[in-house]
Amino acid sequence: MYHQAAFAEHFLDRDGLRYHYLDEGAGDVIVMIHGNPTWSYFYRNLVRTFRDDHRVIVPDHIGCGFSDKPPESEYSYDLANRIADLDRLIDHLQLDFFTMVVHDWGGLCPTQRERRGRDEGH
Repeated sequence: MYHQAAFAEHFLDRDGLRYHYLDEGAGDVIVMIHGNPTWSYFYRNLVRTFRDDHRVIVPDHIGCGFSDKPPESEYSYDLANRIADLDRLIDHLQLDFFTMVVHDWGGLCPTQRERRGRDEGH
């Protein structure tokens, strides 16, 4: 697989589910969020390009790529969970400032996350 040869694999425990993400390079942070039905592989060339002078973080949504793929009875595949997953990863990695690159469904996560922050006075 492309990760085993080119990228270090990382996993975050998401309530018993393995949430896979790439964390490559050092410097200003770029978080890349894929859409459906893609996965972090979608950004492989951008990761290789930017990791020389940036820290590049690319999660695989639960149900995609190398993340666990639970049945819908165990995980709700909705926007609220996608945002919660992203929040948990950002908190885990202690990210304060970052640039986001998004595609398709992935674009809704940061948009709604930012909107929620404004609504809560953050």
